[in-house]
Amino acid sequence: MMYIIKITILVVLLIVGLACSNSDNNGCEYIDIESALVDIKELSVMDIGESVSYVSLETTEESLIGKRAYVRMLKDKLLVGSFQQPIKMFDKRTGEFIQTIGNIGQGANEYTLQHNIPVFWIDDTAEIIYVQTDGNRVLRFDVNGNPLNIINLPDSFPRLTTVSQITTENKLYVYKQTLFNKLDYKILMYDILNGKIHNFFLNEDEIIPSDFSQTPISFSGFGNIPVSTSCLIFTLKDGRMVFSYTENPCLWVFDKNVYCKEHFNDTIYQVLENKMEPRLVFNLGDKHCDYKDRYNLEGSLNKIAIDYVLEGKECLFFVFQMNYYNLQDAKTYWGSYNKKNKLVKVTDKLHISDSVNGIFLENLQTATSDGQFVGLIEATSYIEKMSNKKTFDISEDSNPIVVIVK
Repeated sequence: MMYIIKITILVVLLIVGLACSNSDNNGCEYIDIESALVDIKELSVMDIGESVSYVSLETTEESLIGKRAYVRMLKDKLLVGSFQQPIKMFDKRTGEFIQTIGNIGQGANEYTLQHNIPVFWIDDTAEIIYVQTDGNRVLRFDVNGNPLNIINLPDSFPRLTTVSQITTENKLYVYKQTLFNKLDYKILMYDILNGKIHNFFLNEDEIIPSDFSQTPISFSGFGNIPVSTSCLIFTLKDGRMVFSYTENPCLWVFDKNVYCKEHFNDTIYQVLENKMEPRLVFNLGDKHCDYKDRYNLEGSLNKIAIDYVLEGKECLFFVFQMNYYNLQDAKTYWGSYNKKNKLVKVTDKLHISDSVNGIFLENLQTATSDGQFVGLIEATSYIEKMSNKKTFDISEDSNPIVVIVK
């Protein structure tokens, strides 16, 4: 039990094989992590974008942001969810607090908290805010925080408190882990306008047995994934282990296309109307974990697990871990892949340097559909690193700083 609690991160690999090759004939290319690991370099802002800006969020009793905060961005607004707090809306340019979005509760336009954090997402093209609530109801708010009509999902649709989701062009996509159900679909799409459901990515993988060696353990805010509300750990009787994360950023929208990168697969897919089309493959070389070893403690030694991917206008930013079962040797890496020149850079320094401002970016959380990266910097960290430069008028108790990389 203590070993499990002390593990910083464990990612379960479900490798189904490389879905495409490095050939122009099928339009799929490798992201060559194997070669990049030979020459570890520091990442800079210029590796992921052309410019960076910082927004200091107003700090008042009404606008105070709690722990485990995460941020989303509309055209002119910033939205922040945090521990035991309703969603807060701020002006993107000035950081001025505007209002809360809905409120915590069980009434009209109110929502309950999953693990004490409001789970919400946005369609940044249509500028609509979506919030999970009880059952299969989804609250919707416009760009000014005004309530829109509620979506009542069909009973056959998975509970949104257990899956990851995105919305674009009036279509709600969810990804669910199919650990216990073979021949179940991993991705479902609900058409908001006509109420129809479409299924993608049939699960034909081995399922795990439901007889565990101990009661499954749930941790809140666990691991390398900054927006994950919780992680459920299953310990199997044969010594294997499985981690199941909620709110994985495994689905994303870029340039009106929907993409999927499972924790358990080295391939990035585009979700099309009637198929999953391979787009890119992470080339891990001898660090690739065989499918049969994806739950084994010993079989995954010196292997790589890709935690998540964010897509910018010019590049992909990704996080991965090696030796995730071995606490003493476990190590996290960050990387970038330039979509134009195919250059891959990997660093073991868990930050992105902004040499102009003399600061490091340490928490990129999301990317908009037009390819802007957004993250947070704690006020204390910002003050320390910008001590000899012009800073905002903030204190250690101030709200975090929002960082935006274009």
